[in-house]
Amino acid sequence: MPQSSVSVNAASRGCSRWRALLAGLVVAGIAAAGLAAAAPAAAEDTPVPASTLEIAVTSCDSYGGQGILNYVVRDPNAFYRDFIWITDATNAVVHEATYLDGTEFEADVDLDPGTYTIRYSVEHETGAATIDVQTFTIGECPDLGVAVTPLACSTDPNGEALLTLTGLASGIITFDVQGPNFAVGGSLDEFGETEEIDLVGMPPGNYYAYVEWHPFAGEGPPPAPVFDWVGFAIEPCQPAIAVDVTECTSAGGTGALHVALSSLVDGVEYLVWVTDQGVTDGTPYGEVQTVTGDPTGTAQLDVSSLPGGRAYTVWVEGVWQAIPPWEEPPFVGGGNFTPLESVVLATSADFSLQACPAAPVKPASTTTLPATGPDGVGAALLAAVALLGLGGAALLTTRRYKRRVRDLS
Repeated sequence: MPQSSVSVNAASRGCSRWRALLAGLVVAGIAAAGLAAAAPAAAEDTPVPASTLEIAVTSCDSYGGQGILNYVVRDPNAFYRDFIWITDATNAVVHEATYLDGTEFEADVDLDPGTYTIRYSVEHETGAATIDVQTFTIGECPDLGVAVTPLACSTDPNGEALLTLTGLASGIITFDVQGPNFAVGGSLDEFGETEEIDLVGMPPGNYYAYVEWHPFAGEGPPPAPVFDWVGFAIEPCQPAIAVDVTECTSAGGTGALHVALSSLVDGVEYLVWVTDQGVTDGTPYGEVQTVTGDPTGTAQLDVSSLPGGRAYTVWVEGVWQAIPPWEEPPFVGGGNFTPLESVVLATSADFSLQACPAAPVKPASTTTLPATGPDGVGAALLAAVALLGLGGAALLTTRRYKRRVRDLS
């Protein structure tokens, strides 16, 4: 193989080695620079510990009140800025908050019943981002209600009523019914959304019924109770009447009436009187009588000397007074109850008596009587006068005859 004739000196070979070394250093520097430039990108790709939003909803727990939203933000990245805001169904902001440091944030927000949206966002050096969006609902307040339906009037104490409680929710339910010489109440052990309670043995008068609901107490001061109340009355019974007549049995006699009263209120004084039928203010037949109700609720009386052949009305009337007078309890609300003050207790009954029997007629005589009238009377008088004249003449003749005989002798 032929050899080249070109010669290479030592100086030229040394320069080539230095150039190669320099090139290697440049390449190494570029590589190092590339690693350094890549380092931040690698750090940014490292997963950031996740932030969390936890919420808990308490529905409305007071009459006409609000519910509560409790939210907790857990953010291990303390260099973030955290934003919370809540909007209602119309997208109006009802709550907003900003947290600048720390890793955990918690708050309670009072909200009216309704539907809401909570948003949680964070902001740091590279910008802002929405972390979580949740929708929640605050339940309606319990519409606690109380109503009373009277079932039976009272003559003391036998009135009855039905107590109805509505809108009941989990918690403690108590009720109270107060009236004249009457009180009943307590706590319900088991109940549903609606409960009915029978009330018995109630005197006539004015009452109130009250119901109260307490949510189960947790930490902190107990919430204000929810309550409702209503006023009502137990009416006194109206009297009932039954009549029994005794007919007139003889000419010129009278009939009688027996009156049986029931449903009389204990302690009430009643007047009883009889008039011509339908004439309440007419002249009474006999005296106005008085009876007073007692625990039996009954009374009986008689009315005598009633002429036969007439139609009558027997009237009964008394007045019940509320004792004691009504005083509205010191509760908020109410005001729609009109209490009883006095009640007229009255009834009446119509009756009639048959006409008394006619007087008996004497039978006619069988002996012929002288003619009557002007002619008959005149003839009788003339005959009587004639007989008297004849008798007198005979008596005078006899006396004269005896005198003559005495003179001759």
